[in-house]
Amino acid sequence: MKILMTPGPVDLDPRVRKALSKQVVSHRSSEFHELVKSIVENAKKIFKTDGDIFILTSSGTLGVECALSNSIDVGEKVLIPVYGVFGERMAEAAEQYGGNVLRIDIEWNKALSPEVLEEELSRSKDVNVVSFVHNETSTGTMVKELEKVSEIVKKYGKFLVVDAVSSLGGVPIYVDKLGIDICVVAAQKCLGGPPGLTLISVSDEAWKKILSKSSKTPSYIDLKKHKKFMEKFETPFTPPVNLMYGLDEALKIIIEEGIENWWQKHSECSQLLYNTLQSLGFRIYSHENYRSITVASAQPEGSMSPKDIVEEMEKNGVTIAEGMGKLKDKIIRVACMANVNKKRIEYFREALKKTLKTLENRSSSS
Repeated sequence: MKILMTPGPVDLDPRVRKALSKQVVSHRSSEFHELVKSIVENAKKIFKTDGDIFILTSSGTLGVECALSNSIDVGEKVLIPVYGVFGERMAEAAEQYGGNVLRIDIEWNKALSPEVLEEELSRSKDVNVVSFVHNETSTGTMVKELEKVSEIVKKYGKFLVVDAVSSLGGVPIYVDKLGIDICVVAAQKCLGGPPGLTLISVSDEAWKKILSKSSKTPSYIDLKKHKKFMEKFETPFTPPVNLMYGLDEALKIIIEEGIENWWQKHSECSQLLYNTLQSLGFRIYSHENYRSITVASAQPEGSMSPKDIVEEMEKNGVTIAEGMGKLKDKIIRVACMANVNKKRIEYFREALKKTLKTLENRSSSS
């Protein structure tokens, strides 16, 4: 047995793998229209939105760039808190699309808090857009008080973009209730789909800003163009039809299980994962108030190398990840996403115990 526990992609359910093998159809056919309808209808139930949903042939990163490029006018002030690699990428992308980025640097073992946001918006009246990473997979941190954060953004009348690439589906995110203008999720994370697709929600309020924006948006990710084609349940450009079959089946699995049950499974397995890491001598990297539900970050005791742990775990049947950026070879990262269950956490535990014993023996004999 070999399992994937990286922060995306995740192991695919057999039903999803079977769906991927269907015969391709034309993306201008009635069969394709039905496929798009199915994806959009089920995605809306998971996003908890009545707004528009679009399907992008892209990684989550391009999905975030789509959100930013469609909502930022040249020279507009954009507040972006940074507490990891993906926050850094978001700030960089916002600048490339002409935004005047007000960057808030936060310790990498934490995430955005309502207090920090309130303080910044109270003194930065000229901010137009607030954009942040909900779940920072590079550090294993999450904005836990999302409702309060969203309330503050709306109290100050700002446009809200949320990168929920690795959290939507794994934790409750009520897009409409929170007033999120544009929300992005990648298929290969908590939704349990194949990599290569991104879903993006757009609120009615967001359209006012998108349509009034004077600066140009790259054609491939121009939401105005996507909206025109979505009226007939199509995409502007040739999509990966078979990946869409896989995503469609993945969403159906969530709906059948019940989104609340899907959330609960993530929560329970996450706690079990953290307990497992701590019981085996790891120190959790993320601050207790900001620990991610969908990816755990941890530091081994002593001088044991995270890189060695990752390599040895691979030999023992479990693929995990080491740190990124300034956390490279300082932490391990273990995902708790999609098809995770208690049995898989137990398998991870046994593999980690075996790995640690091997590395300890290797160290003592050298």
